[in-house]
Amino acid sequence: MLRFFFFLVCLLVRFFAVFAILDPVDFLALQAVRKSLDDLPGSNYFGSWDFTSDPCGFAGVFCEGDKVVALNLGDPRAGSPGLTGRIDPAIGKLSGLAEFSVVPGRITGALPEILSELQNLRFLGISRNFLSGGIPAGLGKLRGLQTLDLSYNQFSGVAPAEVG
Repeated sequence: MLRFFFFLVCLLVRFFAVFAILDPVDFLALQAVRKSLDDLPGSNYFGSWDFTSDPCGFAGVFCEGDKVVALNLGDPRAGSPGLTGRIDPAIGKLSGLAEFSVVPGRITGALPEILSELQNLRFLGISRNFLSGGIPAGLGKLRGLQTLDLSYNQFSGVAPAEVG
């Protein structure tokens, strides 16, 4: 009986290690991101984003342990209508984020400077939207950033030397 109990405890520990509960900071950041974006007509991308369930199961959200490590917003299929809205600065609270992308759509406003604080960020792709303002110079401090695609937006000025 003691052996069975020990086996059951080990099994439960392993189960909860695999299915960790999302960090509350990441949970709140995802809620803020969701509130700042909407589906364009004809898109149902956010249909799976029901915060009464595990956000790691949402479309485009990938987690390791209790952290969001990749956020790929929008339906990547050709011809998909995309998303509209703004990128909420709460995105910077996703401290484990290594990949962030947004499919072509109607995302407006400035690229949040706080993205420069995501030290694990390796991929940032937000092309073919309507982002405006300047490109944050702080992106140049992200030593692990391997891919930066901000093409076909409405940025003003020149790309900062730190980024180039």
